[in-house]
Amino acid sequence: MRPDPQAPGPLLSVRGLSVDFAGVPAVSGLSFDVAPGEVLALVGESGAGKSVTARALLGMAPREATVSGSVLLRGARVTAADWGRRVALVPQDALSALSPVHPVGEQLALAVRSVRGLSRKDARSRALSALAEVGIPASGATAYPHEFSGGMRQRAVIAMAMINRPELVVADEPTTALDPETQDRILAVLGERCTATGASLVLVTHDLGAVRARADRMAVMYAGRLAEYGPVHRVLDRPLAPYTEGLLACLPTAATPRKSRLPVIPGRPPAPGSVPSGCAFTPRCRYATDRCRTERPAPRAVDGREVACHLDHLESL
Repeated sequence: MRPDPQAPGPLLSVRGLSVDFAGVPAVSGLSFDVAPGEVLALVGESGAGKSVTARALLGMAPREATVSGSVLLRGARVTAADWGRRVALVPQDALSALSPVHPVGEQLALAVRSVRGLSRKDARSRALSALAEVGIPASGATAYPHEFSGGMRQRAVIAMAMINRPELVVADEPTTALDPETQDRILAVLGERCTATGASLVLVTHDLGAVRARADRMAVMYAGRLAEYGPVHRVLDRPLAPYTEGLLACLPTAATPRKSRLPVIPGRPPAPGSVPSGCAFTPRCRYATDRCRTERPAPRAVDGREVACHLDHLESL
């Protein structure tokens, strides 16, 4: 999937997005764009704010959350009326998105009828087509979610997300509970459906291999903020933010001995509400200086991406 260079401006424009829970920030000051047909990956450790960001993009932040900043889809704010029509979510837990007491085909038919106003016959036909598009045979339409494997349930959720041809799909760690082979197949199906319909995709994931293979740009998040944001191959081949560098250093390589312990970034991410006043990564960063401990770095343009870091050597790039 690649963005359309002829498309006029971004599909999704995010500026200064912040999400607080009872005054405790979970996401702070995020700004990025998603072009038409583009895949943007949101990556980072657990607790980085990726899932909160994903829900906020769709206007689905929890009621107790306070959301500020600007999230515009084609220049307009996303509302509940856009859910399932212009924007769609592929959740981590397929069972949470599927009713256990209705056949899968019936649920897809209802999803398209509620948005498109089709007749029952036409909605059923569209449901069968949507299932076929993700590799589920017609017989699967009468099955209940518990009768599907984990991979099949995730395919059904992708079919439900795509059935109304949304412009933007947000996939929140959609393969977490699946084995590696099934994970790859599911991501391939999701990518194929977005390519076929022209939808943009925001993919929340821990899998940097999948990011390299399937994303156009990536946003590396740490403690609710952007650490690095730019084209995938530029960021992965030459990481500039120390946090990005640390994440990549933890990946196995062809030279990594089997059954050996992989390296980890020392320490732990800060808990919400206890983020240091300077750079949040300072306690774990081997390059940290006194400036890092007292001054929070703002993202700056460096080598074709944005990097939130005080490192002096970035000035010369």
